[in-house]
Amino acid sequence: MGKPQFSVGAGSLLLAVLLSTACSADKTSQIHHIGDYFIRVTTEPQELRVGRDAEVTAHISRDDQDMEICRVSFRQYMPKQQMTTDHMMHVMKHIGRGTYRAHGSEFSMGGDWTIEFQFNCGDGMKTIVFPYNLQWM
Repeated sequence: MGKPQFSVGAGSLLLAVLLSTACSADKTSQIHHIGDYFIRVTTEPQELRVGRDAEVTAHISRDDQDMEICRVSFRQYMPKQQMTTDHMMHVMKHIGRGTYRAHGSEFSMGGDWTIEFQFNCGDGMKTIVFPYNLQWM
């Protein structure tokens, strides 16, 4: 009997599936679009927690191309509460391949929160919101 044949295409596909599984196992993401832009957001910790801040990562693409030259910022707020940090913008740093990252403020209480992103990739400011619900622990 000869050695089993293993095609390069099948090997590449298997590697891609394993890597995507490994990379997504510890983080969940939300994906929204505005016009022809897509923005995928992940947080660390993946489950936002009362009394902690979070690292927020946003990946921006347009027509399947990573957007490398954007100005990106976000704010976090509770739509039904007024807090002093409601209008504080967190400027995100480009870390490569259309991915931007920054730390937010502390999530001070449980309930409904919004993380609102503003970004400009050279064709005007765009705003998109991501809802989150934090449980009291």
